[in-house]
Amino acid sequence: MVRVALIEKHLQDRVDYRFVDPWASPAELLAVNTHSRVPTLVMPSGQVLTEAGVIVLFLERRYPEPRLMPRDTVERVHARLGQAIGCIDAGVGVLTERRYGDPNTPLARRRFEGLQRATESVADAVDPGASAQDPDLGDLAAVLALDWVRFRFGAEVPWRDGQPAVGDWLDQLLGRPSFVATAPPEG
Repeated sequence: MVRVALIEKHLQDRVDYRFVDPWASPAELLAVNTHSRVPTLVMPSGQVLTEAGVIVLFLERRYPEPRLMPRDTVERVHARLGQAIGCIDAGVGVLTERRYGDPNTPLARRRFEGLQRATESVADAVDPGASAQDPDLGDLAAVLALDWVRFRFGAEVPWRDGQPAVGDWLDQLLGRPSFVATAPPEG
């Protein structure tokens, strides 16, 4: 989400990227973020921002143009940003349970059902008639969440089956340079 926002705001060349495996708790990450979570933004002042939502809201405030949060839709954008982050968080919970726990426990099933509901909620909040040429932060976050669920879970979470117009909208937005540049490798 942060890399997409940086590209949309034409700030990508002002950031020194370091790609790390947060599961491994590398010393380089722990030195600036004891939680070992990504993304983490270390500013020139040495101040550290963590969590994608916090970082993108900081970028919007500090670098207001091009605007990703139109003033007349701030509440809606915040709500959609929260839904998308919640969806990804639910998915990370499922992946963590599968990697380190027992995916057949009631908790694991509850987490997976939560992911399904969160994904549907993100898709339901999309306006497929909205222009793919001028997305706001809520649109960008929805694209990231829905495509992340597709990438990580595929047919296990078949949200597109009931929402073909949202799927078409998603495909249009995935063609934007910010998504093309940050797409995960398939396979």
